[in-house]
Amino acid sequence: MEENTGAGWKLFAGIMILIVGAMNMFDGLVAITNANYLKSVAGGSLGHLPVTDNLKTWGWAVLIWGVILILAGFLIFSGNMFGRIVGVIVAGLNALLQLAYLPHYPFWSFTMIVIDVLIIYGLVAHGGRLDEWSANSSV
Repeated sequence: MEENTGAGWKLFAGIMILIVGAMNMFDGLVAITNANYLKSVAGGSLGHLPVTDNLKTWGWAVLIWGVILILAGFLIFSGNMFGRIVGVIVAGLNALLQLAYLPHYPFWSFTMIVIDVLIIYGLVAHGGRLDEWSANSSV
């Protein structure tokens, strides 16, 4: 009988974290280049943002965070334990970041949180046994 290695969930987690990172980069670029667009979508005012009230500063932070998420996606594809740990940590931190912005864009933030939870589930529950990851790891 063939053992399930969870390869599909690992692939899912890696691809989804790349997509989430790209979306965060896109959000950051829009905030940096066209802050008026975000204000018009939010009904004229974004109110108080959790980290800063300066939309361009928020945009740079989200852009850099998106790059970190994309790097984590490539670490997940490397298939070692370090990539798995980094993937779980950044997906968890991204869920917290999205939770902070829930009052501003509820549907978008909730969707991103669900995706982050699925990434964590894929890496933790279906990532394989710890000793298998350690044996394949070069870190």
